[in-house]
Amino acid sequence: MNELYITILMNDHSIIEKALVILERQLQKKKKNWSTIQTLIDILWDYGEMCHNMKEEKIYFPLLLQRGMPEQGPVAVMLQEHQSERTYLEKFKSFLSRTDKTLDEINDFISEFQDYANLTKDHIWKENDILYPMGRRFIQPEDVPYLVNEFKRLERESLGEGAYTRYKTLVDAMEKESGERIDLLASLSTEVIGNMLDALPIEITFVDAEDRVRYFNKLDKEKIFARTLSVVGRLVQQCHPPKSLHLVNKIIQEMKEGKRDEATFWIHFQNMYLFIAYYAVRNQNGEYQGVVEMVLDMKPLRELEGEKRLLDD
Repeated sequence: MNELYITILMNDHSIIEKALVILERQLQKKKKNWSTIQTLIDILWDYGEMCHNMKEEKIYFPLLLQRGMPEQGPVAVMLQEHQSERTYLEKFKSFLSRTDKTLDEINDFISEFQDYANLTKDHIWKENDILYPMGRRFIQPEDVPYLVNEFKRLERESLGEGAYTRYKTLVDAMEKESGERIDLLASLSTEVIGNMLDALPIEITFVDAEDRVRYFNKLDKEKIFARTLSVVGRLVQQCHPPKSLHLVNKIIQEMKEGKRDEATFWIHFQNMYLFIAYYAVRNQNGEYQGVVEMVLDMKPLRELEGEKRLLDD
C-alpha cells in the first residue's frame, strides 16, 4: 500500500506512452488509418487528459502543496505542461472531426503531433524520475490510502468502473492488431545484448520449446556451472545428471501445460549459497516458447546489513 499511489500514476503513464508510440508509427505510414488515429487521440484525451492529469491536478498536486512543496517548484512546471498538452489535443480533436483534410494540413498535424509526443514523453520522464521521488518526502503515511481511494474514485466517475483495465486492454489490442509490438531491443545489436547479459551477476540459460539449449551467457567467462558450446542444440535432458532428470522433466512439462510459470530452489554448493530458478517464456498469446534458467550466488547478498548509499573509491 505504501507506494500504490505512485504505481497507479506510473501505470497510467504506461498506457499513455504506448498510445503515443503506436500513433507515431501510424502517422509514419503512407496510407493513414484515420479511424485508428482517432481512437488513439481519444485515448490520449479521455484517459491521459481527463483521467490521469485530473488525478494529479485535483488530488495529488494540491496535497503536495498542502504538505509543503513550494508552489513555484516542479508542480508549477507540470501544470504548465498539462495545459500545453491540453491545447495540442484540443487542436488535434478539431482537425480530426473534419472530413476534408488537405495534404498540407495533414503534414502540419503530423509535425505538431510529434511536438506533442516529445513534450508528453519528456513530461512523463520528469514525473516518474523527479516529481514522484521528490513527492515521497512530503507525502505522509496517512495520505497514502487517501490518494489511492481518491484516484480510484476519480477514475470511476470520469470513465466508469474498470477504466484502467479497459484502456490497457484496448492499447494492447491495438498494438497486437497493428503487428507493431513495441520492441525495446530493436535498436540494440546482438553484441550489445550479449554483453549486457554477460554483465549481470547471474548465469542464464535458455531452452527452447523443443527442449533444446539455444543460449547461455558468459561463454568465455568463469561460471558456477561449466558449459561449453557443445551443449547448444542438445536436449536439456542431456545436460543434467540422472538424479535430477525427473525434476527437470516435471518442470518443463508443467510449464508447457500452463500449470506452472516458475520453479525456484536454493542450495549450498561448494562455498556458495545458490538461488536457482526456472521461468517459463511465453509469447503475447501465452504460448510456451521455452524456459530460462537463472543461477545466482546469494551468499554476498545474505551478508549485507544496514544501508550503502556511497560509491566505492
